[in-house]
Amino acid sequence: MIADAQGLKAHSGFKAARNLFARRYGAVLKANLPVIHLATDEIRLIVGAYVLSRHFAASPNDPAAGVTVADVQTFCTVHALAGHNRIGAILNLLRQAGYLRQVKDLRDKRIKRLEVTRAGLTIARQIITPYLQALAQLQQVEHAVRRVEIDDAFFGALARYCSNYFLTHGTLVDLVPEMRLFMARDAGFEILLKLIATEMPGEILKDRTVHFHYGAVADCFGVSRVHVRRLLEDAAEEGYVTLHAPGGRAIEIHASLFELVDNFIALQMALLLQAVVHAGGKG
Repeated sequence: MIADAQGLKAHSGFKAARNLFARRYGAVLKANLPVIHLATDEIRLIVGAYVLSRHFAASPNDPAAGVTVADVQTFCTVHALAGHNRIGAILNLLRQAGYLRQVKDLRDKRIKRLEVTRAGLTIARQIITPYLQALAQLQQVEHAVRRVEIDDAFFGALARYCSNYFLTHGTLVDLVPEMRLFMARDAGFEILLKLIATEMPGEILKDRTVHFHYGAVADCFGVSRVHVRRLLEDAAEEGYVTLHAPGGRAIEIHASLFELVDNFIALQMALLLQAVVHAGGKG
């Protein structure tokens, strides 16, 4: 995995692919603000892959292969992702938002299983597509971008591979623990991606110093201005940025932040590439 990530990162087109991903992934989450506030990025991605993998594994002949609220709660508790009550609340919000629904088990009507709705599948596809689009800039996986939109079996195989990777090896954030500064906060990853992809005219002041207005960023992702400020102040304490003016009017982005982001995104892409190949999506 690490070797694959290093290979992707060394590609001459990696920076452009990273910026493409940052813009498109941020746009997806900006258009679906409730998803941001359901859970932190790390939990959302891991639990999402787990629920999807179990959803696609279910069949009329084997309903037990599906997933229940208790299954997800146990999964999260065992792997120290979230407490029993918190994951129950998250799943309830997903039902209220129309991304999940409960159905009765045909063999035992006392059991209510979870199904991912059409709306849930749509947002899940929207979240994975920017990764695939960026990866397609580096590897010949353009077909995977198209296939994930129409092939449930392929989509399910990707989710299952990523979920199994976590069960076997742990989260990718464990390989880059410094990323928890961003991944463990509401909209932290999205704010980070917006910062490193700040390249529009009027935003760049000089070299790696950019204008990153806290209020505008907060409005973009449905968080408070104080939330954005504290995140950038913590990043400054870790040496990733220097705050030259209040309110985000002048933020110098250090090479260490680009290195951190690139290492993590390269790992995400490497995992997804392995999933595509494993799912039979190489050609």
